Amino acid sequence: MRNFLLSNLRLKVFALVFAAALWFFVAGQSNMEIGFFVPLGFKGTPKDLVMTSSPPDEVEVRVSGPKLFINNLSPSQITAELDLSGSKDGLNSYRLTPGDVVTPMGIEVTRLRPSTVDIRMEKLVNAGLKVRARLTGRPADGYRVADVMVFPRVVTAVGKHDIKELDSIYTKPVDVSGLNSSTSVTAPLDLSENDFRSLSVNKVEVKIIIKKER
Repeated sequence: MRNFLLSNLRLKVFALVFAAALWFFVAGQSNMEIGFFVPLGFKGTPKDLVMTSSPPDEVEVRVSGPKLFINNLSPSQITAELDLSGSKDGLNSYRLTPGDVVTPMGIEVTRLRPSTVDIRMEKLVNAGLKVRARLTGRPADGYRVADVMVFPRVVTAVGKHDIKELDSIYTKPVDVSGLNSSTSVTAPLDLSENDFRSLSVNKVEVKIIIKKER
């Protein structure tokens, strides 16, 4: 037991001496300053708001530290992120501070550019949209599409205020080529032309009634 304790003691003393030597080595070096362009991220966006402006994708971060640390520093070790939890409807101005930047230990943020970021936020709204089926192709010879029914008939969309101008939303094309009898298919909604935050459903049931031509 005594040998075990002494062995641990020797390791602890060695680790302490090594750490002290490393600290004095680093502290004895002159500081350097360098700049990086790093991506600007966002967090805490309120659920009832959506960003409608285009803030900068990246910011210039200038940092300083011992030469040994700076020489081994890469942009991937630095992250910049703004907290948007206090955002309100309209134009919001945020001051970017060193506290919004995460760097490795021993590295200090000296300057940020831009130092202020303006972001316009907009209240999300709900809108009920009629669902219309978009068909493609032709039924078999002697047959026609007599009726098309969609379930659900209306979906609720959440998005920017301009969705109030929409009356309906279409499904992705449903192919009726060669059909000679009625059928039901599940069709996804076509979101390519609209920017929704969410939809009550992403797919609908489309019932296609096929009848013989008179």
